[in-house]
Amino acid sequence: MPFTAERLSEIFRIPDSEYILDPVKHGHINQTYKVLSSGKPVYILQKINEQVFPDVDGLMANYLLVSGRLNNHPWPENQGIRVPEVIRTHDGALIFRHPEHGSFRLITYIEGVTLSSHEQNAGTAYETGLAFGHFLTGASGINPVLLFPVLPDFHHLNKRYNQFQAALDSDLASRVGVCQHEIEQVKKFRPLLLKIPELIESGIVPVRVVHSDTKLTNILFNRQGKATGVIDLDTVMAGSALHDFGDAIRSLANTSEEDEPDLSKVQFDYLALESFARGYLEAAGAILTKTETSLLSESAMLMTYIIGLRFLTDFLSGDTYYRISYPDHNLVRARVQIRLLQQMYANRERMKAIVFQMCKSYSISDI
Repeated sequence: MPFTAERLSEIFRIPDSEYILDPVKHGHINQTYKVLSSGKPVYILQKINEQVFPDVDGLMANYLLVSGRLNNHPWPENQGIRVPEVIRTHDGALIFRHPEHGSFRLITYIEGVTLSSHEQNAGTAYETGLAFGHFLTGASGINPVLLFPVLPDFHHLNKRYNQFQAALDSDLASRVGVCQHEIEQVKKFRPLLLKIPELIESGIVPVRVVHSDTKLTNILFNRQGKATGVIDLDTVMAGSALHDFGDAIRSLANTSEEDEPDLSKVQFDYLALESFARGYLEAAGAILTKTETSLLSESAMLMTYIIGLRFLTDFLSGDTYYRISYPDHNLVRARVQIRLLQQMYANRERMKAIVFQMCKSYSISDI
């Protein structure tokens, strides 16, 4: 840390106080601290990872635009969400740049707790669906072209597959021989999942302002278990609501950990799908198109495939992107996603029927 907690009020527009920096251990990208005053968290300080987000100005312009829109949205009583707001420096900048230590931002602290996959149930899945549905609705007034592409082609199937193929061809880590089954599964499923990417490319599926990282740990819950906030806005950009819906189901409906070595524990939770879909459609169903709602269940398969593909690509490349704890960690992660995808595909009609029933519940024309 290039400056002490006592200097925060010299840099940012906050009251003078005796602040303490409390490091936050979870999170894979930015270095994060809770800023405490009188023992209570009042702000969040983050050092931005400029290897992942090289254009900090573009990132922060997105953050300012989206947070301002969402926090000023006219939510009905007892509905809606809040997101952290940026606190400017004394000279009006969105970040503090240190010549040697990088870029730092200060954002407001929202009261609430995050939950782990162990704490997930039908109620939290519903609330997560509500929160991300509210996010989509609240951000719908922003023209997507105004957002800087912080991670270009983040969920682009063909780009991710081409990266996989390059890693497969080069075999820099000499690992092709130990993952033949996974390679075969990736090649098998790709042509079965091209529909959504093609419809997005053609413009039939609209481009929207989306969160792009719709996991349970990016939702804040109050003491009553109600979702009140959405955090981690760094990946917010133009994209498809199908990516957000699909990625949420990929993570919520997996009964195991993302790196569970015992594949018998990897099961698809249909109640999580039903609960998340209920919340998401309640909050955002009115703005989704008929084409989008008809593809919601299929989007879960697409996102499971893309994330599994990325894990396998990183394994073949020698683990250059995802943080690992042991040599086969990324291969284990890929196997979990492939196992989940196999279950989804085998039961795709059941998944579609569940979403269709949710659409009917909210008088949304699904097909």
